[in-house]
Amino acid sequence: MSPLPRAAHATLADAKITQYLLNTAHPIGAAKAVFFASFGFSLANWAELKKALLDHPLRNPVTDRRSGPFGELFEVSCALATPDGRNPCIISVWLIEPPSANPRFITAYPNP
Repeated sequence: MSPLPRAAHATLADAKITQYLLNTAHPIGAAKAVFFASFGFSLANWAELKKALLDHPLRNPVTDRRSGPFGELFEVSCALATPDGRNPCIISVWLIEPPSANPRFITAYPNP
């Protein structure tokens, strides 16, 4: 498939990393925190995960696209650059919500 539109202009809120994806106390994000930690990410180096996730749609294709009530939702699949170099296959989810043309990060999880 094609790349994420305007991937170079994608945004990702710091709180998505620090309060969700790397938060072992989060009721939904805890399992994701354990997953990302197993590849060398941590709260101490949270900016590395942010950079890796922002780079993810620049290096991998869109594998699913659908329209929703808030805009166009895109899934990007596979290798995520990690500190330990194992680079697991993940899915990152992005939303382009009008009037903005720039994708906004929604979530990421291991590709089953």
